[in-house]
Amino acid sequence: MLPDFTHHIVRDLAWVAFAPPLLDGSTLPSRDPLKDSIWRTEPEQLLHRLQQLDAKPEQLPELFPNSRDRRLGNYYERLWHALLKLSPDVAIVAHNIALREAGRTLGELDLVIRAANGEITHLELAIKFYMGRPELQQPGCSRECSNTSLWWGPDPSDQLALKVQRLIQHQLPLVKQLEALQPAQYPQELPKPTCSATWLQGFLFQSAAQNMPPACGQTTRRGAQLWCHRKEVVALLPSNSRWIAIPHKEWLMPPKLPAASELLKPEQMEQVFANARAQQAVMFARVAAPDNYQPLHADRLICVADDWPA
Repeated sequence: MLPDFTHHIVRDLAWVAFAPPLLDGSTLPSRDPLKDSIWRTEPEQLLHRLQQLDAKPEQLPELFPNSRDRRLGNYYERLWHALLKLSPDVAIVAHNIALREAGRTLGELDLVIRAANGEITHLELAIKFYMGRPELQQPGCSRECSNTSLWWGPDPSDQLALKVQRLIQHQLPLVKQLEALQPAQYPQELPKPTCSATWLQGFLFQSAAQNMPPACGQTTRRGAQLWCHRKEVVALLPSNSRWIAIPHKEWLMPPKLPAASELLKPEQMEQVFANARAQQAVMFARVAAPDNYQPLHADRLICVADDWPA
């Protein structure tokens, strides 16, 4: 059980550090940025460092400077940058390197690190939230896992299959082109990566109305992750369940436990929907037992507009 960190950035650093990946290595190459680090072999050292930061958050502006880019994906990448700056045995070599050739943009390397074992590694980082669509399954399908094409994001154009395809076919092979590029595109003084991998985190949400097999390659995790349309919450959720609304674009570590009077019943979720944009996805964390609330492992619910995925 994680300590109850106070500062919201430290809470999110803890989520990034301890949440499992979205997919295992069977779907695409995957590598934990902290693999082989002492923080993995002795996680209490990582917790201690986060507790120090929580007690003295004045160190945060240097580790985590403000950015005009408010996208969740950018925030997630910067959390990893901060975490690796704190790491005793993993170092950032470079990040967000745009590769161009003859005026044409080839792509961008998210992160290059010197891993704990000394290997120079290129990593593609992403935070993603996808919802399973059981109605798209072929009739009579009895597979143990479901095709990644059946998992769609709040933006229907963002689909797990397309993300995996782009990573495998475009992003990961970029390092193979480094030798052919002019030095200005990848500075000569920087060591070149010897391998490429991904690190995706986030959630794959099952339909609350109809179950389906997990996505192929999906990592097993604690807690339930469900989705439904806004109009379905009262019909699909247990009437005695209690929930915390997670503010938009703060979808990593759920908030601290509020007063009992502030917990939401399913019929009270309409208050949250009323304050959200019409097409905005809204996320909640369940409080099953207030005296044993564990934000990292809490059940989650994501509610989408009633006409999603239109």
